[in-house]
Amino acid sequence: MTRIVIAYFATKLHGESYYNNLYEIFKKHVSKTGIVVEATQPITSVEEARSLGEKYRDYFPVLISLTGGTSKLMYEFAKATGSPRVLLIGHGDHNSLPSTISARSRLDSDGVYTWIEHCKRPESPECGSIVEKTLIIAKTVSSLLGSKILLIAEREEKPDEAEELEALLGGVVDVVSMDTIASKLGEADTALVESFYKSLEIYEFTIPKDSLEYVARFYAIVKSMALNNGYKGIAVDCFPYLVKYRITPCLALAVLNAEGIVTACEGDLGSLLLMMIYKELTGLTGWIANASVFRGNKIYFSHCTIATNMILSGKIVTHFESGYPYALSGRLVPSTYTLTSISRDYSIIMGGVGKITTSGLLYNTMCRTQAIVELDYDVEELPLYLPANHHVLVPGDIRRELKAVAWLLGIDYVDYSEIAGCKK
Repeated sequence: MTRIVIAYFATKLHGESYYNNLYEIFKKHVSKTGIVVEATQPITSVEEARSLGEKYRDYFPVLISLTGGTSKLMYEFAKATGSPRVLLIGHGDHNSLPSTISARSRLDSDGVYTWIEHCKRPESPECGSIVEKTLIIAKTVSSLLGSKILLIAEREEKPDEAEELEALLGGVVDVVSMDTIASKLGEADTALVESFYKSLEIYEFTIPKDSLEYVARFYAIVKSMALNNGYKGIAVDCFPYLVKYRITPCLALAVLNAEGIVTACEGDLGSLLLMMIYKELTGLTGWIANASVFRGNKIYFSHCTIATNMILSGKIVTHFESGYPYALSGRLVPSTYTLTSISRDYSIIMGGVGKITTSGLLYNTMCRTQAIVELDYDVEELPLYLPANHHVLVPGDIRRELKAVAWLLGIDYVDYSEIAGCKK
C-alpha cells in the first residue's frame, strides 16, 4: 500500500490570512473523513514545492489548490514525488479551479494519470463531501498498488493475465496448485472450521450436509493463507477443482467474501480486481455473475458464489452444472446496482447501472443465484461489445468513483449507456 499525502498550495498575492483560513477549512474536511494521511502546510514557492515533493517521494499525492496562481507549484510538487498518479481538488473562489485545471493539463502532457474533483464553496457541506470522495478514491488506488494476490489453479504456472496484473499494480501474484490446497485440509484451524459452520446455521439445506466439512476445511485453509500472507485478493480456478474432488468451493467463497476476504471464482483475476476495487469503495466485495440473457432493457445474471452479506435470504443447494455440493441460492436486495466487466488485458472496464427487480432461484437452467436487472435502455446488442462475460455487481451507483479509479490505473472506462446511444 502506498501512503497518501495531501499538499496544499497558495500564492501570497491572495493574502496570507485568506489562504490560511481556507487551509483550516480543508483540514477540517479531511479530518472528518477519518482517512489517515500525511499533510503539508500551504506551499507558496517553487523551491518549497520541489523540496516537499522530494520528502514525499513515492507517496500518493492529493493536491489542493487554495488559491489561483498555483499550477506551477502543484506541477513541481507532483513531479518531485515521482508518482505516476495524481488527484487534484479545486474550488470556485479566487481562481483555484483554473489553476487546478492548468496543473492537470501540464501533468497530463507528461504522461501522469490525473483526476480532478471540485466544489463551488470551500466551507460548504458539498465541499466536505467532495474531499471525502476524493480521499476514498485515493485510498482505493493506493491500497491496490503493490498488492499480493493468490491464484489457486490446476498447476503452479503463472498465466499471462497474472503477469499483466502484476505489471498493472506493481504487485505479486502467487500461484498455488489445487492439489497443494487439498493436501493441507487435514491441517485446517478447528476454530475457523467451527466459525464456518456457524455462519451457515441460518440457511436451509435442501441437500445432505455430508461433505460440508470438506468445504469448511477448504475455507479455513484459504482464510489462513490470506491472513498469514497478507493477500489482498484470491482467485480460485474452481472447475478443475470440482471435477477432480467432486466438491465445489462456492460456499467457502460466499463466506470469505462476506468476511471481507475478496475471493473470485473460476480463476478470474479481472473480476477479482473489480471486486478489490468495490471492497475499498463500498465495503462490499460485490457479486461475480454470468451475463446469461439480454432481452429488451433486462439482463439476467446468475452464479453460485453470492456473498452471504449481500442476500436477504438463501438456501444451500447443489452446484448448477455438476450437481455436486454445494452452492448458495440467495435473494438480493431489490435496489440500484452498479454492474461492470473488464477485459482480459485490463485495458478497459465497461459498466452501467440498473435496478434488480427479481432475484433468487428463478430458473432451473442457470446458476443457483439469479437476478434480473432492468436498465434505462435497450441492452440486446451489448453482447457484441462486452469485454468479458463475468460481471461484478454491487449496490449503489458508484460509476464516477469507479471511473476515477480506472483512470488513475490507466484503464479506460466506457458506460453501457454510451454503447446503447443513450444519455447517462
